[in-house]
Amino acid sequence: MFSLLVLIVFSTSCKEDRYKRNVEAAEGEIEIFESESSDTKNLTSKPIIVRPSKIGKATFFIENSESMFGYVNGFTEFVDVLSELSEKPMFAAENTPREFFFINGGEDLEITPIGDDPALLKDKLNTKGFRCGDYTKSNLNSMFQVALEKARQDTISILISDAIYDIGRVGAPMNALSTEGRETRSKFITRLEQGDLQTILIKLHSNFKGDYFPVSGGRIRVNQIRPFYIWIFGNTELLNKYFSEEYIESLEGYSDLARFLKFEGLNIPYQATSQKLLGRLRFDRSNKNKLIDVTPDRSGQGFQFSFAADYSQLPFSDTYFKNVDNYTCSNDYQVKEVTEIRKKIPGIIAFNPTHLITVSSSKNPYGTLDITLKNVVPDWIETTNTDVESNIQENTTQTFGFKFLTEAISEAYAFQNKEKNVTKFSFEITK
Repeated sequence: MFSLLVLIVFSTSCKEDRYKRNVEAAEGEIEIFESESSDTKNLTSKPIIVRPSKIGKATFFIENSESMFGYVNGFTEFVDVLSELSEKPMFAAENTPREFFFINGGEDLEITPIGDDPALLKDKLNTKGFRCGDYTKSNLNSMFQVALEKARQDTISILISDAIYDIGRVGAPMNALSTEGRETRSKFITRLEQGDLQTILIKLHSNFKGDYFPVSGGRIRVNQIRPFYIWIFGNTELLNKYFSEEYIESLEGYSDLARFLKFEGLNIPYQATSQKLLGRLRFDRSNKNKLIDVTPDRSGQGFQFSFAADYSQLPFSDTYFKNVDNYTCSNDYQVKEVTEIRKKIPGIIAFNPTHLITVSSSKNPYGTLDITLKNVVPDWIETTNTDVESNIQENTTQTFGFKFLTEAISEAYAFQNKEKNVTKFSFEITK
């Protein structure tokens, strides 16, 4: 592991008054180990990570290169969303300190402080206010590096951008985009090596009246809907608490959402039940997830049982949990359905389950059964990408080169996650 030293130029105004600073490293997290009891044998002994319970500071980085000017030409969805996030009700209720910066420039990234007052930010959300720093360039990788390094302990960072790599006029744009994507992947891997980090990626749409800058050069005047993106970086538990799916979907112009997180340290309690049973079973006295005296249904419907799981630690949507295609089973079993638990299930006292997963087999039901909740990248990420800019005036949903950016992020998390799936549930089934 190595430390990142990032040289950043801060603009105290739109003049040439600048200074450089180092991005500070954060201290590590504390681990406390919890012992395993006979009543919770399905829970492997794992460290409990002591994390902050509330956000200490929220830092906003708003790309203000010229390609972004069209989003602030009038009162647009873009302006509305930034105003909402800066005045997020939980921030107001807890008096959360906030800092706002414009960010643009090439190799010498320029960061313009706006202040800590949301009212000052809103005064800058117009084409005149955006004319700070070197707005002729945008170094997306350097922006990511700054935002990633800022997200430490109880500080979260929020980056807003059109997600278009500034590769200049090059003869082979796909090669240049691939190179940029690999650099993005490296920056994420380096940060993930240093501790917990969740990334929330939100796609939104906004009215856009301004210039679009194609890779081939020149500019195209557009007046239409265009997508933009928000990345939120921070401690997993904090982001789960402050940025629920319900809140994100309420943002003006919301389109899609994806979350990336490290799976290590996740502790998903689960226990077999007699709910929705086909056939017969008994539970082993010392291990509730060992099913004994199992007999298939006498009418030939096979064997079926359910288990309860607590998904409250996971920030995925209920739709994600209920999609049976997001599960795989061993030993010729299949997930039949997943439902929310709305009332207490007899026999479960060690945890509060949120979902009931029903599995069945029409073949030999005996042996070890493993059920896996997969880590599935949302389909919208692939459909958002385009390699063509010639039809930009008719294209209101896609972003040029988006796949190189998102693949870089997902590959970085895949590299860090030793277990490629979200979680696994194991049962022993005997005659």
